Amino acid sequence: MTYFRFRSLILSQLMSENTSLSEKYLIGTKHTYTRRFSFEDVNAFALLSGDVNPIHINREAAAQSIFKQVVVHGMLTSALFSTVFGTIYPGKGSIYLGQTLKFLKPVFLDDDITAEVELTEINMERKIGTFATRAFNGKKELVIAGEAKILLP
Repeated sequence: MTYFRFRSLILSQLMSENTSLSEKYLIGTKHTYTRRFSFEDVNAFALLSGDVNPIHINREAAAQSIFKQVVVHGMLTSALFSTVFGTIYPGKGSIYLGQTLKFLKPVFLDDDITAEVELTEINMERKIGTFATRAFNGKKELVIAGEAKILLP
């Protein structure tokens, strides 16, 4: 059994319903979620958000940009952090309190983007976790970095 599979097994046991907060929330705990964004995803986000910048929704205009192709909205990409917090870790009942973001590289269509959250600090009295948030493209390049505050369930 590899170290990572063993660590994952131990963490899943620690996060069972019978564990205390201090056992459930260990500094350094990381969780990820990977998604690929299509042109249809980007267009749907443009309609919902109102951000219809041609670099996101017009292939011809994007081809004339410095990136030479359609760029996925940074806010759509950063929404993957919310997926982790609300459904994976800490999971159901988590409340987003704040998020900082630095957009370091563009995200392009059909690239696998992995959102990673890492617990870096916890205030047990207030039940607030501080998390490093990072997103990587398929080449393992850091495309977004930030920090989130989450009210733990």
